[in-house]
Amino acid sequence: MGLGLGIDAGGTATRWRLADADGTCIAQGTVAPLTGHLFSAAAEERARQIVLDMAQAVLKAGRPLGIIAGITGLTRDTPAEATMRSLFAETFEIPADKVFVAEDMWIAYLSYFALGEGILVYSGTGSIGYYLSEDKEVIRVGGRGNLIDDGGSGFWIAREALKSVLRTEEESPGKGWTTTLGTRLAAALGGTDWNIVRSFVYGGDRGKIGSLARAVGEAAKADDATALRILREAGVELARLANALIKRLGARPVALVGGSARLHPLVSDAFRKELVAPVEFIATDLDAALTAARLAATLNRM
Repeated sequence: MGLGLGIDAGGTATRWRLADADGTCIAQGTVAPLTGHLFSAAAEERARQIVLDMAQAVLKAGRPLGIIAGITGLTRDTPAEATMRSLFAETFEIPADKVFVAEDMWIAYLSYFALGEGILVYSGTGSIGYYLSEDKEVIRVGGRGNLIDDGGSGFWIAREALKSVLRTEEESPGKGWTTTLGTRLAAALGGTDWNIVRSFVYGGDRGKIGSLARAVGEAAKADDATALRILREAGVELARLANALIKRLGARPVALVGGSARLHPLVSDAFRKELVAPVEFIATDLDAALTAARLAATLNRM
């Protein structure tokens, strides 16, 4: 029976699943984050190494006949798409026409909805509202990166938490880092000294910073007022994405997905309360990589 390889490459990790045509997962794993931002030779070489690392693990379990990959930051019909498709084909030694590469949200959308059926709001390291029409036209809101927006994302949550703690320290030294939120962040950062904080923030990438959102979630579960406020505001920010698409497309089912949306029930609650229309609300996390693997195993082209 033919096997398919599904890949879900986000800002913090690249998840892969090897599945048969029945959708049964044969093997799975995680490698470093893979991005579609191939704007330099160094970026292409890094992507090549990540795919090689993945191949070494995948081929121990079986050889895929088809590959479907959703990659963050990748836009279809661009040089990066062709580069990634060739890279997968060469590394796994399969024909290029058996490799389908798209942005990660394309695969995520099809995990929840048929074409044109619903609205997907994703909150991971970044955030985006996404709609894929029946004729495969993409309509997106948000998703412009942390330098512009990414409201409600893991990066946004981490930034708001750090900003709050540091501002409290500036106003009342010793009262920021000693809060529940402050102590959880300090543990994740490795200390409270500005040199440590600065090195963590400016010496890493957006995924590393976004990982601090877990500390905010932990603080919220311990009833830290600032953490609870930030997560409530995150839910409002994410609802704005859904509402923008509802305004443009009309009321239809809405799915809120992604790790940052699961940090605390407050995020989902605030999101739901802010929706401008009474629509079906989906808050179940599905495995996008496994969906891609199942499709790849049957060699269906999207």
